[in-house]
Amino acid sequence: MIRQSLEIKLGQKMVLTPQLQQSIHLLMLSRLDLVDEMIEEVQVNPLLEMLEPGETATPDGEEFSSDPGSDSESFAQEEMDSWDVDAASTRGDPEDQPSDPLSTWEHPMLEGLDAADSFRDEQLNREEPSSDYSYEKFLAGGTSLEEHVNWQLSFSDLNPRERDLACFLSGNLNEDGYLQISKEEIPAELLEGVSFEHVLGVLQECDPPGVGARNLRECLLIQARQLDLVDSLVWRILSDCMDEFLASQFKSIMKTLHATESELESAMAIIRRFETKPGRPFDQDAPTAIAPDVLFRDAGGGEIEVSLIEAGIPRVRIHPTYRDLLKNMRKDDVSRSYFEDKLKNAQWFLKSIEQRKKTILRVAEAILRYQRDFFFQGPSALKPLVLKTIAQDLGLHESTISRVTNKKYADTPFGLTELKFFFSGSIASSNGDDHSSVSVREKLREIVRKESPEHPFSDQEIMEQLSKEGIVIARRTVAKYRMELDIPPVNKRRKATH
Repeated sequence: MIRQSLEIKLGQKMVLTPQLQQSIHLLMLSRLDLVDEMIEEVQVNPLLEMLEPGETATPDGEEFSSDPGSDSESFAQEEMDSWDVDAASTRGDPEDQPSDPLSTWEHPMLEGLDAADSFRDEQLNREEPSSDYSYEKFLAGGTSLEEHVNWQLSFSDLNPRERDLACFLSGNLNEDGYLQISKEEIPAELLEGVSFEHVLGVLQECDPPGVGARNLRECLLIQARQLDLVDSLVWRILSDCMDEFLASQFKSIMKTLHATESELESAMAIIRRFETKPGRPFDQDAPTAIAPDVLFRDAGGGEIEVSLIEAGIPRVRIHPTYRDLLKNMRKDDVSRSYFEDKLKNAQWFLKSIEQRKKTILRVAEAILRYQRDFFFQGPSALKPLVLKTIAQDLGLHESTISRVTNKKYADTPFGLTELKFFFSGSIASSNGDDHSSVSVREKLREIVRKESPEHPFSDQEIMEQLSKEGIVIARRTVAKYRMELDIPPVNKRRKATH
């Protein structure tokens, strides 16, 4: 009986490999950040190289295949074929994975290699787009962290009072994504009849991972929990040995947690990928250049074509010289293990890039199926759509859809928009149809645009106008939408006409 229990426990044990952690990281990146990541990966992995314009991927056309003559274990291609970073985190053999992934954590004891600025600049200046696609028109302020979190909260199951508290908390996140207000500092009326712990828990489930934490330890634990690592060695290090961890007292950690050196190294490889400043990508001190990932083009005849925009993305391959070197290397060569590990890293990185592209395209195609009217009629034709619908359609995890739609942009017949723009909650109508909250905002904007300059509509009158179109919302909702659209109140609009 004891043996059976042990086998069941081992069979259910979570294995989150550094490669899968890297895949999650790549999926979350914006297009421009991805370019930086690719350049940096080429620098730290000698088996990767940038392709010059006109070069083919590999001499033999087998971009991702390892040397068939090698006695190293074959690369698990099936790992990526049905790739979903959340579901796949339960798969993988830790013995097949390297223990030194590129670190993104800034703590001194975990600093990784920095890419040389001169190398990055040289590559970016040299890269030739694969088409004449122009990005000059794309410069924007970007989405704030508060806006991004509130967008996700709009899809939550929180009731109105809970959502008010959640939005108050999101407004008190600092630039690093940490909650900078204590429960005692929150107005009593916001806490009345509401569980602070429940609302904070919902906020902390939002993207980016770690947002809403009150300290570094909680930030890292949130990320571990989102990866189903509760009760793992990663969790125990962060929850029980945080001080020793920050002080690099690894022998003390191994003794306290009864862990071996290899087990600790595997756990550290995962923790290195955690973000200590979740709000970092939302820094809005300067305008953000935006490069679209997807093009929705009116092909005529009532058809819309959707395609990935490849221009500006570096092309990377496994260096043929090192491939040949590994092929001819003696089995007992001391360098062989190093090159085999680098080859596995390179293969996984390239496959992760390709799968990222496929996943973005699949989500874009699904958006087209559900929001087809938008591409002919504009924002007023948007339909209610939630992340769960697309996730179920594609057989992916809901958080994967959230990662795909965040910081990924589409060039549409109605301008540049973030993919998450196509998702919004529903507002019931008197005729039984549901309206997208985005389309309701557009109808409100249209009502104000057509109003008499001498007699502009009050919020009550706008509410009545919307009701005539079958859209039933409260006056305070009208006021909220009006302010979100930067439309002044009625008295200011009237004054502006004189």
